[in-house]
Amino acid sequence: MVNRACAVVAALFFLTLGALGQEHRWDISLNASAVLNKKTAGNGVTQTPTSGRGFLATLRLNMGAKHSIEVNYARSYTAEKYVTPTLDYRFQTNVTEFSGAYVFSPFETERFKPFLLGGAGAVVFNPYYEYIDFIPVSMMGVRQTQVGFLYGGGVDYRLPRVGSRFALRLQYRGLLFSAPNFKLQNLFTGAKGHMAEPSIGIVFKF
Repeated sequence: MVNRACAVVAALFFLTLGALGQEHRWDISLNASAVLNKKTAGNGVTQTPTSGRGFLATLRLNMGAKHSIEVNYARSYTAEKYVTPTLDYRFQTNVTEFSGAYVFSPFETERFKPFLLGGAGAVVFNPYYEYIDFIPVSMMGVRQTQVGFLYGGGVDYRLPRVGSRFALRLQYRGLLFSAPNFKLQNLFTGAKGHMAEPSIGIVFKF
């Protein structure tokens, strides 16, 4: 599944690179996001990820008035907390997303361009500190990559006073994935995690 998702993202990326010589319009956006994580439970284990802030960079290729494709890189930090019948675990973790998506824009006005998106990619959970019952321990959990399914929508608002190439992007993105357990069987919930990411950013068109 992970390899298949990575292949989809790679295909979108190389398709994008192949269009460099064509007369398509590109845009790149840099966004600040809030990262809101879902609590999950299963197999006697309760997983509670903390919420926080993140960063999102997007390269989008506009193939017409309504159709686009994009590639994304996102980064956030969280504490993954697990409560088991015997011990409590906490992993300080950085979370990285590599994804691609199809973007549909139903209409466009002089100032506004709304859009919907859907795609897939890889979500990488990389722990760097681990605690058991609040006591630091040597790392037992390891980096884990999960397939992520991406959906969302938003709007670009042009900023003519700044320049015709600039816009403000407001969007909501959601990621669905299998809840991580850092390859430790006693922390496996079998549940689906969800990451909600409302964001705001600046778009530059070229």
